[in-house]
Amino acid sequence: MACLDFGFESTDLWRSEEMELVSLMIPAENAHDTVYALGEVGLLQFKDLNQDKSAFQRNFASQVKRCDEMARQLRFFYDQVEKAGLLVKATIHTKTWEFDELEARLEELEKECVESNNNMERLQRSYAELVELQLVLEKAGAFFDSRTGGRFEAAAEVLSYADGESPLLEAQGGDKTAKIGFVAGTIQQEKLNSFER
Repeated sequence: MACLDFGFESTDLWRSEEMELVSLMIPAENAHDTVYALGEVGLLQFKDLNQDKSAFQRNFASQVKRCDEMARQLRFFYDQVEKAGLLVKATIHTKTWEFDELEARLEELEKECVESNNNMERLQRSYAELVELQLVLEKAGAFFDSRTGGRFEAAAEVLSYADGESPLLEAQGGDKTAKIGFVAGTIQQEKLNSFER
């Protein structure tokens, strides 16, 4: 069996790029801008030197929580844009946002979006109810229009019973008229069987 020689050492194919472990000492007031610039370059991987500390013991834990909340808000906006089927073009903003200003703006936009969603749900519910009422009126109107000719026959029949013996009408004080009422409406599909009995 022949062995091919590609001119590499046996472990060269499995190695990554040359790397070095460095420690950067950055003043706290310049840390944000420096880390941002290093992140834009994309050639660094940061190592957590505080792995033994819990999230509450770390410096800037509250800022990290605020960043997580803003990331959640951005995911919410992304989902809303996807649900609406909108196309969003990437733009380059020259304005830099302060952290507090951006947080306040995102909270304001989220409240507006949630309120708009709630209003839309209420409108859709109202629309569905109005469509149901319209259908009930149309069906009931068609029913009564088709029965209009029989109304006078039913009234004459009631009057003929008034001349004869009608114990139910006499028990009510001798009232000689009868009232017939109709109820029309809609029911949910899953409750249809119980109403048919």
